[in-house]
Amino acid sequence: MRVIISVMLSFLLINSNAYGVKVPKVNLHVSHEEYAISFLPVKKGEVAVLHLASGDHYMINTGSFQERNQLYYYFNQIHIDNIKGIIITEKSEVDERMIGELVKRFRIKEIVAGKSLESYIPQQFSPIIHTIQEDETYTFSDELAMRAVHDGNERREGLDFSISFFHHRFLWLSSQSSHSEGVLLMKPLNNVNIVKIPVHSKSEGMSHRLLEHVDPQTAILYRSKERLLNGDMLEAINEAWIDLYLTGQHGLIAVKFNKRNYEVLTFDQEDGVFKDEG
Repeated sequence: MRVIISVMLSFLLINSNAYGVKVPKVNLHVSHEEYAISFLPVKKGEVAVLHLASGDHYMINTGSFQERNQLYYYFNQIHIDNIKGIIITEKSEVDERMIGELVKRFRIKEIVAGKSLESYIPQQFSPIIHTIQEDETYTFSDELAMRAVHDGNERREGLDFSISFFHHRFLWLSSQSSHSEGVLLMKPLNNVNIVKIPVHSKSEGMSHRLLEHVDPQTAILYRSKERLLNGDMLEAINEAWIDLYLTGQHGLIAVKFNKRNYEVLTFDQEDGVFKDEG
């Protein structure tokens, strides 16, 4: 049964010295047999955090070193005081200085990346790199693991992975090419509830065919304005009655999973740090 709960939370505001704006404090209250994903509306890159019931956190990408204060702004907002590992999804997300700072600051134990991305990650991180190939899994806990659906090494490709949790499935897509689409169309993805869609350019988007194959209930994009997206893709999303969330429009977005359903939580913050001038 499909169950989606969209929530606009009200929260206590406190002052932040970093940006001179108010920082909404968010506590996702992840308990036993739950996990959550927070999508951070940073200016550059696609950055998310996995929240485990154990209290551990895993980052998906890091953002850029030059804009690291944005990342720490959101860490403060969602109470991130530890990071166990980092997942790097594509070449454009490799920032040596940012990875180095996070590894040192949080004593990160592992960097997970697709096998095809290994050569792009600086050798200084070799002792903690864990590579994953297509159809291999990486375990976060006894209850949670990610599976590499596709490990692409062509232009506009990267690590496409899914996380299954009871009867829910989240799909993170990094690849946006005709080759990757052919691979993904051969994969059993019809049980996906939520998809993070890649948008490498305004002129390209997730095709009708692939969208129908995945058939998600909810789609998340790292963009601020619908007018910056491919019109055909938006039409396909609307026709399929898919709930669309944009990081720059909805602010910080979190998805919380439990045995029975999942919630999409949005934290609207017009005075946040994400500003898209496009």
